[in-house]
Amino acid sequence: MRGRGLRQGPVVALAAVVLAVLVAQIAAAGGDSGSDSADIASLKNRISKLETQVAQGATAQTAKKKKAKRGPRGPQGPAGPAGPPGTDATAICQGNGSGDTMVSAGAVCIDRYEVSVWSSPTGGTQYGASSDNYPCTDTGQGCKAGTAGAIYARSVAGVTPSGFITYFQAQQALANVGKRLPTNGEWQQAVAGTPDSTACNISTGAVANTGANAGCVSNFGANDMVGNLYEWVADWVPVSTACPGWGAVGTFSSNDQMCLSGASTIATGPGALIRGGFFGSGSGAGPFAVVGDARPSNSFNSSSGFVGFRGTR
Repeated sequence: MRGRGLRQGPVVALAAVVLAVLVAQIAAAGGDSGSDSADIASLKNRISKLETQVAQGATAQTAKKKKAKRGPRGPQGPAGPAGPPGTDATAICQGNGSGDTMVSAGAVCIDRYEVSVWSSPTGGTQYGASSDNYPCTDTGQGCKAGTAGAIYARSVAGVTPSGFITYFQAQQALANVGKRLPTNGEWQQAVAGTPDSTACNISTGAVANTGANAGCVSNFGANDMVGNLYEWVADWVPVSTACPGWGAVGTFSSNDQMCLSGASTIATGPGALIRGGFFGSGSGAGPFAVVGDARPSNSFNSSSGFVGFRGTR
């Protein structure tokens, strides 16, 4: 009924006017009997209802015009792209389980500890703790996950970090667990705040277990980035045989080892950068220590196991 009344808005309005005129005429005629009063009250009630219908009709007509002006609603568009990931560093930088631990260093996650290399992603037999006993060759070609020569990188506390390892083997051990070698820039970012002092293992003459030097921690929570073992990073350079040190440049001054001068492209191949110093570097170890004389095919002085690594992703 309401819909019909709304479609006949002008008729309803006219009827309300006619009834109003009748009420006025009855009142002017001096009607004062009970029946006349009842008639007038009835007419006024009908007028009120008609006025309500007129108002409702006007509202509906206005809404209808607005809807017609907007036009029909278009089809639903495709979903937008997913929002950025959360910023919970702990959730983002989860390790691979079984004690494997990473920390957030700005835009990257980096292993908290120097890597130990194992026969499975969760442990098993450790390789490189005291000798070059890896099941795959120095080229890294036979180190693939799921094969007889598979090796897996783990960042865990309380073990001897693995040395005696080539760049290629380290790279594959990390790839088998979804990580990679950090770039030189990423490593430099993550080492910030690590003490350049004996708080780190720089003069003991022997490798220490991961996390044993409690004061040797970076601003981001990475342990032993100074001393203990040199660490491979991803970058290669021409083999650099001279070590003049950093010296002082402007307001920058460091006693850390710097062996990137006297570049040579001799037949022994390129050099892969190693960082941080080792357990025998003394004052040459530090957050700016960098050496370019390590061939990726053979760890720097590998007979002594001076070079290890850590991963990032």
